[in-house]
Amino acid sequence: MAKANDKKVVKETRNLLLSAMGNLLESHRERKFTYAQRSTPLPRRVFCRRFRLIEATVSHIETGRFLNLDFNQLRMYLAATHGRTDVNFLNSFRKVYEGIKEIDDLLRML
Repeated sequence: MAKANDKKVVKETRNLLLSAMGNLLESHRERKFTYAQRSTPLPRRVFCRRFRLIEATVSHIETGRFLNLDFNQLRMYLAATHGRTDVNFLNSFRKVYEGIKEIDDLLRML
């Protein structure tokens, strides 16, 4: 029974990490993209329209459900929010993305 409990803790930690990363990405977008006249953040719908992103995809990313998405979709979002396509930044994010995906595979093997 201890093995099942350990797996549960790892799954919950993984979910917490995904949620925290989604919140971090959303808060970064809200801080960076505000209305010009007032300092309130742009709604997700307006942000997506301005950068020609799919609102459902952005919603998945910002709520921590981005493991089901292709990395190219994440790359487009990161390029829009960070305003650059920095190779080192994308490589680091790709490593984290693939590492989190590997947790599920590892748990199935244990």
